Amino acid sequence: MLTAGTDNVSSPIFIDAQQIRLQDGGRISTDIVNLARFGVEQSMTIGISGDISIRATESIEISGSTPFNLTSAIISSIQPVTQGQGGNISIETGRLSVSDGGGISSALSGSGTAGNIRIRVTEMAVSDPTIDWISQTISGITVAVGEDAKGQGGSINLVAERLRVFNGGQIISSTDGEGDAGSLNLWVNNLEVQGSSQLLVDGEQQTIPSSISASSTTNFDAGSVRIAADTVRVRDGAVISVSNSATGNAGNLTLNAREVFLDNQASLQAEVNGGSQGNIRIRGADAVVLRRGSNITTNASEDSTGGNIEIESASVVAVGEENSDIVANAVRGSGGNIEIATQSLLGLQNRDRLTDESDITASSQFGLSGTVQINTLDVDPSSGLVALPSNVSDPTQQIAVGCAETQGSRFVATGRGGVPENPMQQVSRDRPWQDLRDVSSHRASSRVQTSQATPSPFVEATGWTYNAKGQPELIAQASGDRTWAAHPSSDCRGTSVNFR
Repeated sequence: MLTAGTDNVSSPIFIDAQQIRLQDGGRISTDIVNLARFGVEQSMTIGISGDISIRATESIEISGSTPFNLTSAIISSIQPVTQGQGGNISIETGRLSVSDGGGISSALSGSGTAGNIRIRVTEMAVSDPTIDWISQTISGITVAVGEDAKGQGGSINLVAERLRVFNGGQIISSTDGEGDAGSLNLWVNNLEVQGSSQLLVDGEQQTIPSSISASSTTNFDAGSVRIAADTVRVRDGAVISVSNSATGNAGNLTLNAREVFLDNQASLQAEVNGGSQGNIRIRGADAVVLRRGSNITTNASEDSTGGNIEIESASVVAVGEENSDIVANAVRGSGGNIEIATQSLLGLQNRDRLTDESDITASSQFGLSGTVQINTLDVDPSSGLVALPSNVSDPTQQIAVGCAETQGSRFVATGRGGVPENPMQQVSRDRPWQDLRDVSSHRASSRVQTSQATPSPFVEATGWTYNAKGQPELIAQASGDRTWAAHPSSDCRGTSVNFR
């Protein structure tokens, strides 16, 4: 899919799909071209390249190339003998895979300003590059100012939950022409850069490390690399770097990450030849760990001053015998400065030269050496401790003077409980204990008022009678009553007569 502009504006490209696959040399591109390349007589072409906007709800896969290494790619370019504004590339998807020679590229080969690349994904993988047959550049995610180009290179802005760059995968901003390179800005939760690959370059087999880099080979400035992440892991010879091999300035490498882990010959690098900058900054980390020959290095050739290294981390850790270094080197200029603010520095020693152990050094071969400053973060080791008295206690004032035996002192155990009479006997747990103290003064005086019923007085019986069951029953005459009961009535039924 191609749109091309000559003396006008090329059309934009919009793609919205569920899945997108570019394979075996398939391309989506917008270009400013000069038809003279195709045999049409034409002078300088001026135009504006259209933007490319691609959205896939699930995935985008870009892989493979033709037998002549024409790689599969999404491209915005300003071709030679043209001038203008390159189109921007915008990609949004769940999963993005760029592999086996696939690429996403914004290239400036004429004059003008290259477009930017913006990528927003959940997961992204970049791996296994090849050398493109037409551009003779390595594949991957790239923004470039070509060798004969004049103008400003584009930038890469990438947002991802997880980003893996492995098997020689490349994310690159570069300039080989008359123009500054763009910057790389990555916002990634988990970033992993790992390994390398073997490529045939100019007829020779070369090892290409997996890389996130901004570089310049001219007197124009390289871009900077800025990474904001939770974890950054660089392994197995992989590199994150900024550099300028000519007289221009190198960019700066800045990592804002909770954890930075370098393992097995991995490195963070900043190199400058005749310019300045080339600083490395790691900020806001809980841990910076270097293992198995990994390093954080700034190098300055010629008369350049070495770049500075600034690390702000709760802990900076290496294994002393594994030769992992933090180094700021220079040749003729002054060595760079190293400043580490940490609570814990383990396994690294500040030395004036490199050794086979893990070193921190800021040196210059022929110039002034830099400085190494290690600042312990504000931690009060006495916080939480109980203040003890400073004066020494006199033990003679802590023990009461006892009574000597000759003065008639004695110990008496009486009653039940207490200790056995014989000190050789065991104390029995069955012995009762009794508190013999007088606690009457502590008892509250309280009287409970109770009402008692007045008992009825006993009354002498004055007669008898039969009850309903025919049983004899004594009876008495109450006060004020007159009861006839002294003798039974002549009535054989025994009826009692009461007079009131």
